[in-house]
Amino acid sequence: MSDIRKAARRFALVASTAMAVSLMTASSHAADKVTLTFANWAAAEGATRPGIEAVIAEFEKDNPDIQIKSEAISFSEIARQLVLRVRSGNPPDVAEIAGNDTFLLAQTGKLEPLDGYMDAAMKGAIKPAALQGFQVNGTLIAFPWTQAPAGFWYDKAVMQKAGLDPENPPKTIDELMKDMAAIKKSQPDVIPLGLDTTNRAFALQSNWPWMATFGANPLDVANKGAESDAMKAYLTWMRELAKKGYIDPGRKIGEFRPLIAQDKVAFHWDQVLLQGVIQSVNKMKDDEFYKHYGVTTQPAGSSGKSYSFEGGHQLVMFADSAHKEAAWKFIQYLSTSPFAIENYTLRYESSLTPLEKAPSEALAKKLDTPIFNAFSDKIMGTVTTPPYGPNFAAGATAVMAGVQQAITSDTPIDEIAASIQKNLAQ
Repeated sequence: MSDIRKAARRFALVASTAMAVSLMTASSHAADKVTLTFANWAAAEGATRPGIEAVIAEFEKDNPDIQIKSEAISFSEIARQLVLRVRSGNPPDVAEIAGNDTFLLAQTGKLEPLDGYMDAAMKGAIKPAALQGFQVNGTLIAFPWTQAPAGFWYDKAVMQKAGLDPENPPKTIDELMKDMAAIKKSQPDVIPLGLDTTNRAFALQSNWPWMATFGANPLDVANKGAESDAMKAYLTWMRELAKKGYIDPGRKIGEFRPLIAQDKVAFHWDQVLLQGVIQSVNKMKDDEFYKHYGVTTQPAGSSGKSYSFEGGHQLVMFADSAHKEAAWKFIQYLSTSPFAIENYTLRYESSLTPLEKAPSEALAKKLDTPIFNAFSDKIMGTVTTPPYGPNFAAGATAVMAGVQQAITSDTPIDEIAASIQKNLAQ
């Protein structure tokens, strides 16, 4: 055999061996790769899809052994579908959830307790208040992703046109009533107060702080909460708002947002994300926005205290996940990594982070704005958590139906309160 033929055979043997080794290595790496399923509505909404896709891609780049399978489910459907999937034994590894849905999901008993995954460094980095309200029987069942409490927004241009001090928003219900009267008189086409009073669980969540500042808890059925003097005072106030034309009862919270961007709403009860919505409508630059709009704590009622609700999003892990350590790594990344905070939490959600301090100087500067500071320093501390769970979901219809009746009819308030109480007790 010629030297050339021998060399060719040796080359072919070496190449064949190298290819076999390469295939074995690739196969081994593929076998080691973990795939996590992530059920979320961020990927289902056009406004947030680019952001969540970018964050997932960056996470996979930083963690080549983990692949994320994003499952897009609408906000209105995700809780129902997750409960069904838990019952069928096919839950995702991680899911995005919020509000009462978090606790309805916890009722399945299939959420992984997260306390044991948090080391000392993580516990020290998270705001203590950020974890409050996510415990069931003393166990942490959800991790805060974005924080979006509600605040009392005010349009300074509308206030000034009504002869009010644009730098002095109302601090009490009495002051609010006087200011709304002045606004209604000077600008009849402006809605004095944007407040969601629709019949749905979110509307009860949104109205809960207003009930609380009157001292009311309508779901305290055992103590006739719906028939309490405090609840009747709240219902009476709501009727007065409607009769004087201070509210527009037919609108959901999102329907007020483009209107305040056009100076058609004076005061608006909404989350921190409102700034981004307004600027997307009227194209204001930041400096102009801060001169035109402000946000502060809720005007206090008879309790003398201001309250808020937390409308942010949480992340949960399912007990049936076969990849819990990878799932926890992903949860931490979404909530606390500089890339996710900058490219999703701030850019797409316009929300606060659960971190005590910004993870970088660049992010600290982005969070140092009049709006973010007002929410962090003043409003976040007023958050009150409603009694979430099955009773909250079931009671929302009864309570908000009563609120709507108070707004739209002349039925005596005592009768409305008694009807709410009866429906809650059934």
